[in-house]
Amino acid sequence: MSRFLAPIHGWLFNKIKVAESLEKDLINSYREVYGEEVDIIVNKINDKYGKPLDDGLIEDLVDSTNIHGWLQNKIATAETRQAELLGDIIKKYGEQAEKIAFKTFNNQANELAQKAKDIYESDTAPKLYEALNAYILEGMPCDNVNNVTIKESDILEWKNTKCLHRGYWEAAGASVETLYSLRFSWIKSFIETMNPQFTHIVKTEGAIFIHQVLIK
Repeated sequence: MSRFLAPIHGWLFNKIKVAESLEKDLINSYREVYGEEVDIIVNKINDKYGKPLDDGLIEDLVDSTNIHGWLQNKIATAETRQAELLGDIIKKYGEQAEKIAFKTFNNQANELAQKAKDIYESDTAPKLYEALNAYILEGMPCDNVNNVTIKESDILEWKNTKCLHRGYWEAAGASVETLYSLRFSWIKSFIETMNPQFTHIVKTEGAIFIHQVLIK
């Protein structure tokens, strides 16, 4: 049980806030097109999972008696709530809603990558991977879901040893395939905005995803 805040906790907290910011962007994008009907879906989901975190610092919001457990719970809640939002709206409104989701995901990735340029170096694949992991949720560090298999200046490859997202998405009744596509599109947009000479590709090896950040 974690009783003292450390830099890793702030790092995870910021990633949760990024995920919840994307959720808010999605709600706003859908509300512009579908109006008050979106609020009915949002209210149902918030009643089920709880609302996103209030604005504020981690030290003002976290359960200081169980920091690790609190963060783990907020990751699960953020991912499941966003998945149910997407699942319900795409089921209701179809292809148009899916296109809006892709646009919203990519817009956030582009905006964050522009900001990341002022914080992280971006001239090599490992540096791009480091920047990516400052923003995108991939469970807790102790989950050890990513196994880096190639680490060179022009290419970094990692394998997802297990997928932590699928369970949340299935629990929410959302399309796993659609949510994978949205996630991978976000990653590609982030990488290509940070350094247009690089891109991101995904291959499969059985049930394992193999990711590469590499020069085009």
